Amino acid sequence: MTEYFKDRPIFICGHPKSGTSLLRNLLDNHPQLAVYPEESRFFRNFLPKAEGMSVEQLIELGENELIHIFAWTRENPPAHQAGFPDRDYSFISYDAVKDRFRDLLRTEGLRHHGDVLWTAVQSFAESVGSQPEALAGWVEKTPNNEYFADRIFAWWPQAKCIHIVRDPRDNYASYQRKQESWSPGKFSAHWNRSVSAGFRNQAQYGEERYWVLRYEDLVNRPEEILPEMCGFLGINDDEILRRPTRAGDLWAGNSMFEDQFNEISPAAVGRWKETLTAREAGIIQAATRKYRRQIGYRDEISINLRNRLAGWYWRLKGLIYDIRHPR
Repeated sequence: MTEYFKDRPIFICGHPKSGTSLLRNLLDNHPQLAVYPEESRFFRNFLPKAEGMSVEQLIELGENELIHIFAWTRENPPAHQAGFPDRDYSFISYDAVKDRFRDLLRTEGLRHHGDVLWTAVQSFAESVGSQPEALAGWVEKTPNNEYFADRIFAWWPQAKCIHIVRDPRDNYASYQRKQESWSPGKFSAHWNRSVSAGFRNQAQYGEERYWVLRYEDLVNRPEEILPEMCGFLGINDDEILRRPTRAGDLWAGNSMFEDQFNEISPAAVGRWKETLTAREAGIIQAATRKYRRQIGYRDEISINLRNRLAGWYWRLKGLIYDIRHPR
């Protein structure tokens, strides 16, 4: 196995519903990349369970937590079908992926648990005909990867991270359709924490390894941003980047508003103005003021005292949470 490919992961970071899926699926079919087609949830789900396991135990855990996705077909859908109506990996031999996954873990050796994730990506890449010697890196996307940057760069010093950030008002307009119980204040505290983690990571590891990218810039100015992204990742610009795919198939999006598209679209920018109440938008605008302004998202509505106080409350609550739960 080429060590060059093995040691050059690209992690997509960011708050849920901020454009992480779009970014992964723009990279999906690039000839120099192996892109894992689903969220691995490696750091949040797999890693806490893996401590102290033998290789054989890691193989079993990896089959249950990582490569199980390649058994999904329309006849054998995910256990939670809602949100996964179009998952069909019947074009891939699940047995071939599983056998290769087992073989690599038993023969390659483990430097660290991160090699289990690489093994899952490599097994998938081989199943669709990718050749490691032709690849410049591999890509994994799970929202909130930003909280694991220290582990990422300790294991893979040559890793790259792209942290995509979206206007919190639009981000909430989309996210509340998925998490109806989340209040504007609770969302704002989580958005602030995600963005502040991104800025800390960028300051610690450098802009050449950790890029904070605005969703709005990507969808409004793709012909400027995509070549910049290629330079950051060390890959060639390619027209395939303009057409989002998943595992090679055209991707119509995962919009919570049921939008369908087959290209980069700015249609969702500013949707909060039509979908949020004045109170919802006001609380978010007040609570996210510091990082929102730092990124370049302007104040667009006047905020009354009640909403301003609510925003301060959630900013304070977020700060207290960060103190009690340091990275």
